[in-house]
Amino acid sequence: MRMRRRYLAWMVTVVLVMSLSLALTAQEKPKPEAKQAQKANAQKPDEKPAAPAVPPEMLQKAKTYKGSATPPKKLEKKDDHWSPYALPEKPPEGAELYVIQKGDSLSLIAQRQLGNKYLWPQIWDLNPYVKDAHWIYPGDPLYIKKPKVVNEEVPLAETVPPAPPKGGGLEMEKEAPLPPVNAYDVYCSGFITRKWKRPHLAILSAPQRERESLAKGFVVYLNEGTAEGMQTGMSLGILEEGQKISHPATTKDLGRFIRRVGQVKVLAVQEHTCIGEITESCDEIKYGDALVPWQVIPIPWEIKKNPVVPLQPEVTEKPTGRIVWTEDRLGTVGQHNVVYVDLGTKDQILPGDKVWIFRYPAREGTLVSSVKDLYRQSQINVPWHDLYRPPKAGQYDKNKGTESEASAAAETGADVVRPSEPAQASVEKPKEQAPEDSATAVNLIRQYLGEGVVLTTEEGTACVKVLSSEEGINIGNWVQME
Repeated sequence: MRMRRRYLAWMVTVVLVMSLSLALTAQEKPKPEAKQAQKANAQKPDEKPAAPAVPPEMLQKAKTYKGSATPPKKLEKKDDHWSPYALPEKPPEGAELYVIQKGDSLSLIAQRQLGNKYLWPQIWDLNPYVKDAHWIYPGDPLYIKKPKVVNEEVPLAETVPPAPPKGGGLEMEKEAPLPPVNAYDVYCSGFITRKWKRPHLAILSAPQRERESLAKGFVVYLNEGTAEGMQTGMSLGILEEGQKISHPATTKDLGRFIRRVGQVKVLAVQEHTCIGEITESCDEIKYGDALVPWQVIPIPWEIKKNPVVPLQPEVTEKPTGRIVWTEDRLGTVGQHNVVYVDLGTKDQILPGDKVWIFRYPAREGTLVSSVKDLYRQSQINVPWHDLYRPPKAGQYDKNKGTESEASAAAETGADVVRPSEPAQASVEKPKEQAPEDSATAVNLIRQYLGEGVVLTTEEGTACVKVLSSEEGINIGNWVQME
């Protein structure tokens, strides 16, 4: 009985195993195409689209840009949000609009919209109203141009490589020409005046009193307030008092040199004091610098300089003067420097007028002659006006007295031969000696050094910017209106 039960159980097990195997073999076999697709998918992992390439210049800018550490202070209400920027009125052509959301940055927007976070300078360049790339505000619009997708089916034969530059090698990008005169030239120049009276209003102190000099962005304390007529929002010019200027030829007193060094805006006013901020600075600003009401100075924009300095332009009867002072007391100046001349409004000179700068080379002595005169002074007591004389020219005239010799030498710049000096060579060969007026004519030959334009004028002086120069320009050189 027990053996029969075991037999039946074994038979049931065999039947179940056979039924299960038949069910598995009855399932549909996969098609060959499906097998190949499954095999290909198993061999190739998911491929992410490649990030757009970033030009080297843009990559450098994206990694090294440093904006302001503090946000802008003046926010204005723009419809439904606040922003410090003046929003653009017209979108760029072909650009898509994106509204800045809370938590956005230009790099995050570039990653989402352009596929690479280092392309954020491309978005910033398209939205110049954003003054600082580190500070963007929710609600402001951003215009974005997405790169065009190139069709992969375009044959390679249709792409034409760019033509190489002529002459081979690298072709350098030409620099845009700068205007001859800019705002810095005018508002950071100076003037010479005899009517200077130091005003009471001045910069007396600052929160960082330990600083020896001040610059743009610094807060300063002024010594006048509401009792003296000061008001919030006033703009003041900062003036630095210089030394007295004497004429290089006549030693006549021309006045005191005053330089414009910056601008102050009044932020808060008390009864006899006020607080201001330096909004512009040309150079270091010091405690004690004088303050005057800000004045707008017209800038001569439309200036065209001559392409070359001529050898001998047409001589006119227009006013002629001398250079009496130079920028920063430089001994020799040239193009882009500023000089001061003894011509002014009394000579009917106006800002924007152009002048030629020249000298008389034949009137000037040489280093050898100067050393000889110094040596001669040490041997005999030669008067001071007999030093640095130009080379001797002409012959001695017995009919002229001593006073006429001195006056002729002073007028022509030429020296005369004194009776004690030998003149037999000129007597023996009168045909070889030059006529007496030739020395005077040579002394009147001009060498033109450069061209300048008048920036500002006073009664007897003017500020001139050198537009071009062929040689070094010094104090004492001549100027004449074109």
